[in-house]
Amino acid sequence: MSNSNPRLTALRLPVWRLLSAVPALVLVLTACSTIAPYDQTAYEHATSTKAETLLLMDRATTSYSQNTDKIDAVILDLNKAYEYDKGRARNQFTVGLWTKLLSPDDLFGAFIRKWKTKGQLHPGYIEVKKKDVEDAFDQIIELEQGKQKTGT
Repeated sequence: MSNSNPRLTALRLPVWRLLSAVPALVLVLTACSTIAPYDQTAYEHATSTKAETLLLMDRATTSYSQNTDKIDAVILDLNKAYEYDKGRARNQFTVGLWTKLLSPDDLFGAFIRKWKTKGQLHPGYIEVKKKDVEDAFDQIIELEQGKQKTGT
């Protein structure tokens, strides 16, 4: 009498397993749509601004004031790339990488701030910071390359 309906007991375990798998299944099904698809323009922005930025950083052994036009041009291009990616749906991770790169307290933003404060920078410091900035760009570029291309 403790188990008057064996079929009901037998069904509890599979139903429980099925219900416990639903959140994982929903996560798997929606994971594909949580990141923006590949965008050639975003890729070109990242690769071209990487080259411009690293070239500009090499100039930091010279006076900041002698390079303000070049600095402004590179910062403008970086901001355009950031704004382009920011305007793309489901692209928060990439935008986060751009934010870190451009922040005045981190990476390239901090490099520019220090260059402006010091006037010019030591070559050893520049090389270390270039590597950090290059790595950040590589993360942005690799993330874009890894995105699914639409229509394929």
